[in-house]
Amino acid sequence: MTHDTCVTVADPYGALSGCARATGGQVQLWQFLLEELAAGAPGICWEGPPNEGEFRLSDPDEVARRWGRRKQKPNMNYDKLSRALRYYYDKNIMSKVHGKRYAYRFSWAGLAAACQAQAGDAPPYWHYLPPAAAAHATPTTTAP
Repeated sequence: MTHDTCVTVADPYGALSGCARATGGQVQLWQFLLEELAAGAPGICWEGPPNEGEFRLSDPDEVARRWGRRKQKPNMNYDKLSRALRYYYDKNIMSKVHGKRYAYRFSWAGLAAACQAQAGDAPPYWHYLPPAAAAHATPTTTAP
């Protein structure tokens, strides 16, 4: 699959680090995807302003292989990864972007709720701007 032009962003994952710590070191798939997006890893990219949460897997098989390596699951493939992504739909953590192949959208509010349930208090990414906010705005955090 070819790599199309993607939007890059400095570090959206940094604003979610409080939630990452709350999971006790076990990396969740959504956390891995945000790490990959923040690192500008090949095969995954933002599909617009990051505050809108939409991203695309331009090489889903490669992203699945990296996820498999991270979780020590050598048989990981896109079919298995996409099954895990569908679990997040019911949790309102992310959704499929209809009409676009391999495109998904994070729900910042859903992530906040999931993280709050794990940590017991609001994580720093509560301050992500909603999709209606300015297109070039950057996430902010408050001091703990």
